[in-house]
Amino acid sequence: MAACVVPVAQSQETPNDASTVAPVWRTDVTGSFLQKDPLLKLVPGGQAKNIRLTGINNTQYLDFGVRADELVSGATLDLAFTASPALIPVRSQINVYLNSQLQQSVPVVQEALGKLYRTQVKLDPKQVKSTNQITLEFVGHYQNICERPSSETLWVDIDAKSELSLIKQKIKIANDLARWPAPFIDTFTNNASVIPFVFAKAPDSETKRAAAILSSLVGKYTQWRGADFPVYYDRIPTEGHFFVFATNSNRPGFLRDLPTVEGPQIFMMDAPESRSDKMLVIAGRDEADLVVAVQALASGEHVLIGDKLPIKDFKPAADRQAYDAPNWVPIDETIALSRIMQYPGQLTSRGYAPPAVHLPMSIAPDLYMVGTGGLDVNLKYRYTKPEGGDQAQLRMRINNYLVDSVNLSQQSSVGEREMRLPSFNGPLATSPSEALALAAQNDLSFEVVYRRELSEGSPDNCKSVVLLPHQMEIDPASTITLNGLFHYAEMPNLTLFTQSAYPYSIYADLSRTVAVIPKEASAEKVTTLLNTTARIASVTGAVATKIKVVDRPSQEALDGHDILFIGEMPITLPDFKKDNAEQLQEAIADSLQGEEILQSEEVLFSPEGGVGAIVSLQSPFDSDRTVVALLSEGQSGSYLLNQHLKSPSSLTTVSGAVAIINEQSVMDFAVGESYHIGDLPWYQKIWQTMSNYPLLLVLCALICAVLVGTGIFYFMRLWVRGRAR
Repeated sequence: MAACVVPVAQSQETPNDASTVAPVWRTDVTGSFLQKDPLLKLVPGGQAKNIRLTGINNTQYLDFGVRADELVSGATLDLAFTASPALIPVRSQINVYLNSQLQQSVPVVQEALGKLYRTQVKLDPKQVKSTNQITLEFVGHYQNICERPSSETLWVDIDAKSELSLIKQKIKIANDLARWPAPFIDTFTNNASVIPFVFAKAPDSETKRAAAILSSLVGKYTQWRGADFPVYYDRIPTEGHFFVFATNSNRPGFLRDLPTVEGPQIFMMDAPESRSDKMLVIAGRDEADLVVAVQALASGEHVLIGDKLPIKDFKPAADRQAYDAPNWVPIDETIALSRIMQYPGQLTSRGYAPPAVHLPMSIAPDLYMVGTGGLDVNLKYRYTKPEGGDQAQLRMRINNYLVDSVNLSQQSSVGEREMRLPSFNGPLATSPSEALALAAQNDLSFEVVYRRELSEGSPDNCKSVVLLPHQMEIDPASTITLNGLFHYAEMPNLTLFTQSAYPYSIYADLSRTVAVIPKEASAEKVTTLLNTTARIASVTGAVATKIKVVDRPSQEALDGHDILFIGEMPITLPDFKKDNAEQLQEAIADSLQGEEILQSEEVLFSPEGGVGAIVSLQSPFDSDRTVVALLSEGQSGSYLLNQHLKSPSSLTTVSGAVAIINEQSVMDFAVGESYHIGDLPWYQKIWQTMSNYPLLLVLCALICAVLVGTGIFYFMRLWVRGRAR
């Protein structure tokens, strides 16, 4: 029987033709399939819109990975490019490297000048590893003598139609937990992980809690890639590796022969009816054991080896403190850049024109800056000294906003400088387009720009120029300090939830969060819970080991907690407008308090393809807490909602208190009463209140002027009388 193949997100896969066979040096593989990825998506950062190679910027790196359970037996680079009409054919060329090994030199022929040209480059599949880099190097010539490397006529544009085609086979790997998180979680490629969860039947609250903890562990690994968790009840997924939950008395039918266990235990086993897929079995005597098993796996304290892990004498860690998410830079504390680096060499740049180095920096989304606050950077750097009369300048940016620049010395190759982001009054920016630079997710970039005058001379007086590559390094011992900021946010605000999982991410282990989901929730609703907890963990970098799950709301369970409510739409929306959004918000508050919900008598609006909604409001049980409800109308509505939740980069532009999701668009509405989380100094509260009411501010200014004027008048009268005496 042919093995099932897992579809890979953001790529196109088609069955390979019959002539393609498995590589002869491996025998543990299954039928092959073809995967295609656009080259633009392989550019580091994943945001490139085009690739242009020039005489100065003549190199482009492309990164791709291969899953631990896959083998590449064939690789082809389908290259489409347009070359400058001024290039000399054949003497100009594009060299293609795979992991620093030259694969082919592609000559720029006459047919490629000034118009789109296509060619194929075969890559050696035996040189493909788990993480790989393709290098495109442009060698261009536009005249026989006296060439100027910076000439505008030296260029090649790599077209968006260029693709990397990989012929792959699935590998049957051994049942060894030492491979964890492989093969279940994909951390080598840029694709989202799709991992089915299997239960014997609709899970109870404790089993849902165990599943939520496990999905958040996946989210911690996948980060920005995203993850999706289809849920099955007593059924084997059609394809792919999966997780399954089983107790001694409640297990799926295909695990009926699994021996009973004496405590929490984790197994790695072959999936039934598959030649390559695996299943991770979370087993226990009862549902409480399932929670202990996934908490132990998330702790990382156990040595994973062999096909099973029995867990004994496990003690859960203490609750995390507020705002201590591993992915967030703390305030009022000086930290080194090495603490937020993601990989070695991230702060190094090389080349004739070294590209900027980028360092993501996440901070708590509810920070409020006052006039004395700011971001201080003690920057230490090294660079190649400018040659002769050349000049070089170091620039620091935040979210493409210039913070500071400094001209570099020609006498030294090291330097140190204090840089400061100008302070402002108010909350953080919510998008890069806003004028204020600091936001919840930030991109710090450092760049050294070299200026050099190049002349090609004349045929009688030819000037030869040899360009030496430059190098710039930001010392990881450089430090940053956030100071003068307070935690203060106006709610409800879905922007904070969709971008930074706020307010649940305040306590990164979700120790102050309760998920409310019906006891007999459909598989799609359980998927919503799992996708949401994974999304939160991708923001915080912590596992939701302390989350609580209940099947019905109550004062005792929800008081003092932020609430994550998952269920059906409590009312049918007659239309997508502000009044209906407000009715939906009120219906959520009523349903949490057990009150009867009255349906509208208007003609019902039933969109094709279903509808989903995200609703935020103040908790009816605690004025300092928040409710976010994730609602859907039927299976199609759940599908739409989960399509957005599974990707951390989706829904980040919504705002207000209610977001309605349909097939065509996502609409948001600012409804309901506002409230605040956090605290500000009293003088800042006064200023904020006054700034919201300009007329009151003018009136207060007039009163102050009258009082000051009256005081001056009486003082002068007393002074005149004193002189008269």
